[in-house]
Amino acid sequence: MLRKGLTRGCAVVAIASFLLAGKLCPAQAGGADTYTAPASAQLEKDSDCWGSAVGRIVFLGVSDQDQKALRDSLPLHEGESLDRGRLRDSLRALFATGRFADLRAECERSADGKAILSFVTSPNFFVGRVSVDGGPGKPSDSQIVNASKLQLGELYASDKMDRALANIQRLMEENGFYRSAITHSEQQNPAIQQVEVAFHIHPGDPARVGNIAVQGKSLYSPGQIENIAHLHPTDIVSAQKASNAIERIRKKYQQQNRWLAQVSIAEKKYVPTSNTVDYTFEIEPGPLVKITVEGFRLSKGTVKRSVPVYEEGALDDDLLNEGQRNLLNHMQSRGYFDAAVDLRRESDPKQNELRVTYKIVAGQKHKVAKVEITGNKTFSRVEDLRAAMQVQEASVLLPHGRYSQALLRADIRQMEYQYHANGYSQAKIESEVEDGYRGRRNWIAVHIRINEGPRTLVGKFQITGNNTNIPEDPFPVLNTMPGQPFSDSLIAEDRDHLLNYYFNNGFPNATFEATAKPAADNLMDVTFNIHEGERFYVDRVLVSGREFTKPYVINHELQVRANDDLSQIDLLDTQKKLYDLGIFSQVDTAVQNPEGTEKRKNVLVQVQEARRYTFNYGLGFEFQTGQPGSTNNKQPLGASGVSPLASLDVSRLNFLGRAHTITFESRVGRLQQRGLISYEELEPDLHRIFRPHARRDHVHLAAAGRRRASWTSDQPTPERRTSQHHELPLQLSPGQSQQHTN
Repeated sequence: MLRKGLTRGCAVVAIASFLLAGKLCPAQAGGADTYTAPASAQLEKDSDCWGSAVGRIVFLGVSDQDQKALRDSLPLHEGESLDRGRLRDSLRALFATGRFADLRAECERSADGKAILSFVTSPNFFVGRVSVDGGPGKPSDSQIVNASKLQLGELYASDKMDRALANIQRLMEENGFYRSAITHSEQQNPAIQQVEVAFHIHPGDPARVGNIAVQGKSLYSPGQIENIAHLHPTDIVSAQKASNAIERIRKKYQQQNRWLAQVSIAEKKYVPTSNTVDYTFEIEPGPLVKITVEGFRLSKGTVKRSVPVYEEGALDDDLLNEGQRNLLNHMQSRGYFDAAVDLRRESDPKQNELRVTYKIVAGQKHKVAKVEITGNKTFSRVEDLRAAMQVQEASVLLPHGRYSQALLRADIRQMEYQYHANGYSQAKIESEVEDGYRGRRNWIAVHIRINEGPRTLVGKFQITGNNTNIPEDPFPVLNTMPGQPFSDSLIAEDRDHLLNYYFNNGFPNATFEATAKPAADNLMDVTFNIHEGERFYVDRVLVSGREFTKPYVINHELQVRANDDLSQIDLLDTQKKLYDLGIFSQVDTAVQNPEGTEKRKNVLVQVQEARRYTFNYGLGFEFQTGQPGSTNNKQPLGASGVSPLASLDVSRLNFLGRAHTITFESRVGRLQQRGLISYEELEPDLHRIFRPHARRDHVHLAAAGRRRASWTSDQPTPERRTSQHHELPLQLSPGQSQQHTN
C-alpha cells in the first residue's frame, strides 16, 4: 500500500516495484487509508486478473465529468488485456497529472469474466483564496498574504503552511506585535480540488521602544541620536520606524560630508516582561569627505548633478569613476572636446579626511562645423541616419554642437547595428575628425565613411513542426521570408512573434530553434523548427473574493472562457479589464495545478474589493471681484467679497454591486453654497438615474460607454447676490469621470 504523505516521485517508484512483483490489489471494502497489503494467500486470486480483458475502468472519488478525461489519458484502455507494464504506465500517468496525493489500483471480476479496474484516489488540493481576519492594519492584509508565500493555484501542503505561519509571525514581530497569536482555518472544496485558507490574527498589544544605546565613535550623544532618528522610548515599534531611524541618522552624517558613515542596528532585544524592544545602534561616522574640482570653474549644482555620490548617498569607486565620466561629457557638451578629467584620492588619517579631487584640463573650445556621412547607398537620405545620431552640428540651439569620443563611438555602433539588421553583416563604418576645418581655428568636421559590403538575403525558407492549424488566429507575418534581408536581430523578432503566438493559443511549452545555412550569391537558407508541445485548454473559470459585486459585472470582463485555449494574453487582459472597473484593489489570475500534465486546466481569478466609501474634506477661502451692473438696472449684479470655504465630498464605489459610482460634492461659504450629486455607470443602458427636483436641469444622452448623470444646485446668500454664476446642469456624457481613492 502507498501511504498518504509520500512524494509523487517516491510513490511512482513504489508502485512500479509493487507491480513488478506481480501484485495487484483485489477490491476492498475499506478506503485507501485503511487498506493493508494483501496476504500471500491472496496472490493466487490476484493472478486471475492478469491477462483478462478490461471491461471497465473506474476512478473512485472522481466526478463523472473528469472520469472520461482521465480514462483517455491512460495507456491502458477498456477492451485491452490487463498486463503489468501498461498498468504501471497508467499509474505513472495518473500521478503525473498532479491531481492525486495517493493512488492504488484494485481489480475484480465481472459476471462475464472481464476485469473491472478501479483506481482508488486521494486527491491533492491547490491553493485558492487566501484571506486575513483580524489584521492590525500595519502590516496590511496584503502584506500578510504576501508573507505567507502561498501562491494562487499551487499545490497545497502542510509544510508550506508551517512556513507560512512562521513567515507571518516574523512579519508581525518586525512590526512590533511580539505577543501576536496566529492561527489558520482551511475550507476544502473537493469538487474543484481547491482549499481556501484564512489566517486569523490576534495581534495583542504592540511593543514599545525601550532603551536606546549607541556604540561606536558617534559624534552625538544618545539623546541627540534619539532626536535625529525620531525614535524615543515608549514609541510603538515597527519595521518602518526602525528603517527610517537608520536613514535619518545616516543623512545627518552625510549633511556633514561624511559619505562613508555606517549606521546599523547592532542589536534588537525584546523584553517580554515589559513588552519593550531595546535598540543598540552601531555608528561609525567615517572620515570627512571633501569633493572638489580644480582647473575649471564649475557651479556647485553642476558638480552635484555630475558626481552621483550626492544623489546615491554613498561613496565608492564606481560612483567616483562615473562622476569622472559625467564631468568629461559635460565639458565636451560645452565645446571643450579635448578636455581631460583626472581623478585623485588622498587620505589624511591624522585629520580623518578623505579628499577627492577632479582635475580638469579644458583645452581649447571647439565648434562642430560639419558632420558628413558618405558611402550610404541603402539609406539614401542622410537625414535618416543623422536623426539617430548624438553627435550634432552647431545650430541655434547648440551653439557649439555636440561631440565627444564616447558619443561618436556610440553613433557608429548604432549605425552598424542598423546595417546589420538590414542584411549587411559585413558593413564597416570608420570615422575621422578634422580639426581646423576650412582653415578656421577650433572648427572641427566629423567625417563618417560607410562601407556597406554585400547584402545577405534569405534564400530558401521553411518552417517545420507547425502542425496545428488555428483558423481563428492566423499565423503571424514574419520578417524572415525568401528575398528579405537576413539578420540575427530579425530572427530574434520572429522568435518572439512565434512563441507569443503559440503561448496565446494554448501551447505554454512551445520552443523555437532556428538554423541558417550559407548558399551561393550571398544567400542564407533558413529553417525554423517549432516544437509545439501539448495544447492546453480551459476547463473551468473559478472566481473568488467577490463580496458585494454582482456576478455579471465580473463575468462581462472575463476574457477567459471554458473550453478556450489556455492563453497568457487572455489572462493578462482579464486582469487589466477588472482593474479598469475601478472597484477592485487587487486582481490575481493563475492556472490551477500548472505543473500537471492534464490538458484541461482550471483558471483562477481572485479579486479583492476596494473600500466603497471615500471621504474628502477641506477648509480654505474664496473671493470674488464682482461684475459691473447694467446701465438700465440700478442694482449691481455682483459685489466684491471674501469668505471662508468648507468642502465635503463623499463617494460610494460599486453602488448596488454594479460597478456604479454615486458622488456627493459640496462647497459651503458666505458668498455661495454649492451641492453636486452625480451618478456614474459603465453599462451601455442607463436604467436608473438619481434625479432630485431641480430648478434648472438639462439632459444629454450619450450613445454608449461610461455614463454620468449629475445635478447641481447653486444658492447665493440672500444678503449678497453673487456677481458671477456657474452652473453644472444634469448631464450624461461619455468618458470617465474623476474617481476618488482612499
